[in-house]
This record gives sequence, C-alpha cells and structure tokens, in this order.
Amino acid sequence: MTENERIIEEFIYDYPVCEFYHITKDDLVFSDKVRYICEHECEHYNKSWACPPVIGSIEECMKECDEYDNVFLFTTVAEVADPLNLTETLEAKGNHEKVTRDILKEFKSRFNKAMALSTGCMICKKCAYPDEPCRHPDERLSTIESHGIVIMQTAANLGITYDCGNNIVTYFSIVFYS
Repeated sequence: MTENERIIEEFIYDYPVCEFYHITKDDLVFSDKVRYICEHECEHYNKSWACPPVIGSIEECMKECDEYDNVFLFTTVAEVADPLNLTETLEAKGNHEKVTRDILKEFKSRFNKAMALSTGCMICKKCAYPDEPCRHPDERLSTIESHGIVIMQTAANLGITYDCGNNIVTYFSIVFYS
C-alpha cells in the first residue's frame, strides 16, 4: 500500500461508500464525444455554473484532469422503490453528492490540491446561472462526463459493480488529487 492509499483509507471507511479504487489516469476512458450528450441530451447544458459550456471546452476539461497525479474512484448505492421515479432517484443522487463534497474536503485537507467530479451539482434548487455568480463555487461539482470521461466503459474495464439489482441505483465519483 502506498502512502497516499494509507492516508485515504484512514478516512474513507467513515463514509457510506460501496466500492473504491485507487486508479491511474490511464485507467480512465476519455472521449470528446461524451460532450455531445451534454450538448444535445442534458437539461442542464448551458443552464448551470457546473456544466458545459461554462466550465470550458472538452479539451480544457480533459487537460484539467491531466494536471493531477492521482485518481480515486468510488461508488455509493441507494435502494429506491422505483428507479424510474425521478423524485426518488434525485433524492438519492443528492445524498451521493453530499458524500462526494464531504470526501473532497477530506482530500483537500490532506493533499496539495484536489478536484472531484460526480453526477452534477445539486446544492441549489435553482442555479444562479447566468444572472448571478455561483453561490457555492468551492462546493460545486461538475459531472464526470462533462470532463470527457466515459464512466460506464471505465467501470466495465475495471470490473466495478454497477448493476446491483432492480431497485439499486449506483452513483460514481472521481477525485483527482496531487
């Protein structure tokens, strides 16, 4: 176990994390084509401080990931009565985002710099974009996909469990740190 892994494992068990992985940037599958989904299928595109195009071009976002030496990937799971019930899955997603923000604070307190990507920012009920500055710039989380990472292919390549059954939803986060 490396020193970084030891440091992380001193605190990670305090959180409701299902699985976690110490990986390298080479383990992540990047594609600029993921941004197409953001632009054409996501309701948050150009409506949030945490989303494209405000966060930069896909090339800038991929380069930002490359500025870190280490990568930590984790999942949380939530049991829901109906995975197609948007209200229920959004509540579970909000819980995942809180866990991600809390874990990011742990990384920031122990390493020189850290950045987390997750399922998207859910701090405010309505984002201040574009009329006002972000209310929580230090806690804002962009999506994994917004930075060009194909998370399902990455998970499959690493053997990460993401299909846990009919009523279980799996959420991913990635922390980059140096």
